[in-house]
Amino acid sequence: MDWIAFKHPLLSHLPVAVGLLLPWALFAAQRPGRGIRPWWTVARYLSLMGGLGLLGALLSGLAAAHQLGLIPAHHLLPRVALGGGSEGLLFRHALFGVVAFLTGAGALWAMNRNRQDHQSLGILALSLGLLWCAALLLAGENGYRLAHGRSLLVAPTVAPAPLPVAVAPVAPPPVRVVADPEAHLPVRALDFASLEPIHGEPVKSLAHGGRWIRAWASPSAAAAYRAGQSLPQGALVVLSSVDDRWGRPGTDLGPLYALEMLASGPSLTLYWPRIPVEQRKAFNGEAAVYWRGSDPHLESCRSCHAAGMAELSQRSRWRAKKILTTE
Repeated sequence: MDWIAFKHPLLSHLPVAVGLLLPWALFAAQRPGRGIRPWWTVARYLSLMGGLGLLGALLSGLAAAHQLGLIPAHHLLPRVALGGGSEGLLFRHALFGVVAFLTGAGALWAMNRNRQDHQSLGILALSLGLLWCAALLLAGENGYRLAHGRSLLVAPTVAPAPLPVAVAPVAPPPVRVVADPEAHLPVRALDFASLEPIHGEPVKSLAHGGRWIRAWASPSAAAAYRAGQSLPQGALVVLSSVDDRWGRPGTDLGPLYALEMLASGPSLTLYWPRIPVEQRKAFNGEAAVYWRGSDPHLESCRSCHAAGMAELSQRSRWRAKKILTTE
């Protein structure tokens, strides 16, 4: 499941490429007459590759969203959110993916109908194919914005101050207010699979509630992290975790920990979108938590990470024992 979930950014490139290339082949295959068969063969091939790529992207995206707790259990789409924040982007990304799957099925059927060698693909194949390509590109564009956490720039209208009649009014430049892209979700930390993995396999960390963790670091911080040196400014380190089960990594997801080195010092984040009922007592009964920055709940974390990462000698090396089986 981890392998499929982590491959979603890679698999999503194929259907987006088909969304860019397929319209050219569809338009070229609309001219009836001799020699048209190669063009609708190209259109059929591209649509088949796009369908397979879209299926892989949908399955990996669903696995990734469930793995990170972004979609409730037994649901195919996240909660409806049509706003401009990360939740709205996630919902639109998933919605366009489902629309692309439905229109793609119709386009594949229309393009693969029996045709004579001199016939074009037809208006039905052209219409469904263009709708499919539009849905693919919209899903890809929302996915790109979601992964890269673009800031929302708001330029409020500023009325010019009253000036004497003899002086020409000069409007002041608009004030640009940068919205916080991670006000509701730790967007970059959720994309931890794109960082460089530090642990090849989970290690048990008593300092993090006895959970099994894996560390992921930005490229500029990976070497310093492994050597136990001070992290450079701008470094991002994320710990993904799973709960312990009988002394081995379990299947229940634990919290996501993140540390970012700012000019003012380390900034910590703890995100757990779905806390098991039996563990909510330690979190004041909350079903989900998102603590970051100067949140008082992170005081004990800041005491260990006042200078950044913990000392190299304090890191856990407790790995799960391998189970040998004989037949």
